[in-house]
Amino acid sequence: MTHPLAIDFEKHPLVPAVIVDHRSGEVLMIAFMNEEAYRKTRETGRTHFWSRSRNKLWRKGETSGHEQIVQKMSINCEDNALLIAVEQLGAVCHTGHPTCFYRDIEADESLTVTTDRLFDPDVVYGGAPDPTRLWFGAFAFLKAQPLEEVSSSSRLLKVGGAGLGRRVADELGELAGVLDGTHRHKGLPDDLFTEGSQALYWLAMVAVSHDITWDDLRPDRALATYESGVSPATASQIIRAASSTWRDLSTPNMALIHETMGLVAQAAASTGIAPTDLIDHDLTEMRTRSYLEPYFLSR
Repeated sequence: MTHPLAIDFEKHPLVPAVIVDHRSGEVLMIAFMNEEAYRKTRETGRTHFWSRSRNKLWRKGETSGHEQIVQKMSINCEDNALLIAVEQLGAVCHTGHPTCFYRDIEADESLTVTTDRLFDPDVVYGGAPDPTRLWFGAFAFLKAQPLEEVSSSSRLLKVGGAGLGRRVADELGELAGVLDGTHRHKGLPDDLFTEGSQALYWLAMVAVSHDITWDDLRPDRALATYESGVSPATASQIIRAASSTWRDLSTPNMALIHETMGLVAQAAASTGIAPTDLIDHDLTEMRTRSYLEPYFLSR
């Protein structure tokens, strides 16, 4: 006798699935199943899920090889959630940790990493994360965490306001001065790295303070919009005009932030510096900040 599916997917099109280790009972991860994912899991004995962000079916371990072999499936009292006990092959989390719940929330809302990585994500998934995503994510971390006492950036991100835009204007003016020789300290390329990195810093601050995400802004694309053959003098003129725009601006918008990041990239390229080197320069500095260590360890 064939019974109907345990879950009425017409009534509950997407249900949460809590995945636990079948021996220890430790919670490994939480994902979502639609009817197709549920049927595939039942048919194959390997967990399948529905990705809401990618809008597609996926099988756990399809990239890493770290599959989950189903040992037992249970359903809650309202027939709208699943508890699945599995034998986990390899690590669970895409970060390389044995569980997705590898950070404890402390009394002050800071996060403490509690497990070691079982694998290097760069090796398993192929290639390091985009540096602009890593860089931009650090600002989002500073806004989300209660780090105001140790980080001025964290304080400013929570306050926001027009002052951030004015700082963009100031840094663009100094960057233009580096290019035309009116604002120099150590000379090129050191001054370009300093002022270019600062301009990008304040642009990221404005974006994150307005809850603009990396996926919305795409800094990686912005930093790839420069043209070859543009002279430092020409780049300086364009950036000075942008500085004036920012100084008179009341409410920054995503398109302007993206465009201005492209101008900073143009400034770097006009002096023979790869724009992404500015991001690497800033990341090197960020990694020295102890309060950002939990963020970088989780990536």
